[in-house]
Amino acid sequence: MDPLKAAILGVVQGLTEFLPVSSSGHLVIFQHLFGLNEPELFFDVCLHLGTLFAVCIFVRKELLQILLSLVAVRGRIRATSPAARQPDPNIRLFVLVCIGTLVTGVFALTFKDELEGLFASPFYVGIALMGTGVILTLSKWAKPSIDRISEIRFRDSALIGLGQGLAVIPGISRSGTTITLGLLLHLDRELAARFSFLLFIPAILGAAVLQFDSGRVMGEPVSLAVGTLSAALSGYLALNLLLKLVRVGKFWIFAPYCFILGLVTVFYYRG
Repeated sequence: MDPLKAAILGVVQGLTEFLPVSSSGHLVIFQHLFGLNEPELFFDVCLHLGTLFAVCIFVRKELLQILLSLVAVRGRIRATSPAARQPDPNIRLFVLVCIGTLVTGVFALTFKDELEGLFASPFYVGIALMGTGVILTLSKWAKPSIDRISEIRFRDSALIGLGQGLAVIPGISRSGTTITLGLLLHLDRELAARFSFLLFIPAILGAAVLQFDSGRVMGEPVSLAVGTLSAALSGYLALNLLLKLVRVGKFWIFAPYCFILGLVTVFYYRG
């Protein structure tokens, strides 16, 4: 793959990984347009690592707070003062992310091959993109009210994790599904978005590990570097844009794009 195509696919991956329009669906479509009928797995892994770096930088404060709280757990257990033994919201957030990740992993590993095989065709990706449009439209009727981590229930995390598992279907947006579910479960807009971003980290890492095949040719180093860097930069920009739109209640504006692209894809690949 030449560096220009690598850069284009990197930008596509970075933008669509976080904007609610499905990165996997767009990569299927663009790879077909570029004549890449066989997925270049190691290149896809590098793109995922680029977006993983972007989201880790974006939620670095939350990650640091969680890390510091985990380090301090032993001291809190031994503490005798009531104030020191109060529940730590960062520990609860860590547990919630673990629950969501566990549900995502179980669902994805159980149904990954069947769902990816069914939706590998651009035609079915188009149908799934229209499904993402429906999901995004539902966010218009959400009534966010929960703005504290302590109010997020474990079952809420499990449901959001299940929604993330559905994103194994090319065309179903990970961010679109998880943030919409968070909003419908009454999470505050920013809390729903940032919780979704934290769930991305183990999910993206898991996707990279599952796609890695040491027996594959690694590809051109320049193309790999260009693709990874462009995915990281465009991913960071996409995260900033997405959070701004969620904050002002305009998350649903991506729905028309998903409907239109889905219809065009279904029409173009119907035969």
